[in-house]
Order: sequence, then structure tokens, then C-alpha cells
Amino acid sequence: PKPGGPTVLIPLHAVSDPMILSMPPEKDFPLLDLTYKPLFACLEIRTVITIVLGMLALEKKIIVMSTRPSLVLDVCELLRSLLFPFDLCAPYVPRLTEPFKTSLDFPGAIFVGIH
Repeated sequence: PKPGGPTVLIPLHAVSDPMILSMPPEKDFPLLDLTYKPLFACLEIRTVITIVLGMLALEKKIIVMSTRPSLVLDVCELLRSLLFPFDLCAPYVPRLTEPFKTSLDFPGAIFVGIH
């Protein structure tokens, strides 16, 4: 269901309780099953603020790099979540693979993660 939409109830078997799918109210923070610890362990608060307000919000080119692929994905998702209540308008590729690295030459705003 979309945010603020109705709750969907799916009965499974008589043995178990029904599965309930619901989204938070539309004005609540987005659902994110990640902790912000990795983000602030890698980047200082000042750097995070600069990235979110000075680059993501202004649609600049951002490339997140790490030798740990899962860290790149998590940091990209966490940075993007900090834009709330706004949405990212630039192309977003949290894990850019080797064959597509030429897309880094994209002339406009882009937000990518590479390892």
C-alpha cells in the first residue's frame, strides 16, 4: 500500500494470524530498516549536512565510494533518507556496476555508489 493508504489484511491459514501490510501515515518518516551508525562512523556530521543540504538538495553530482559494497549501499540509502520530506530528483544508483561506470560522465546531477 502507498503511504497513508489502507491497511491490507492477508489471511494465510487457520493455524496462524493473518499477515497485515500497512504503511505509516503519509507525513511520518519513511520506513528504513537501517541504523545511522555506519553513516556517522564513516562521515562527520558536518560532512553529512554538507552532502544532504549542499549537494543532494541542490542536485549536484555525488559519488559514494568504499571498498565494502554493503557499506556503499547503506550510506547511499541513509543519505537519501535524510532528504525527507523531499524526494531525490536526480538519477539514483546506489550500487553502480563496472559495465555502467561510463554513466559517471553524465552531465547533470547523479547520485551513485561504487566500490
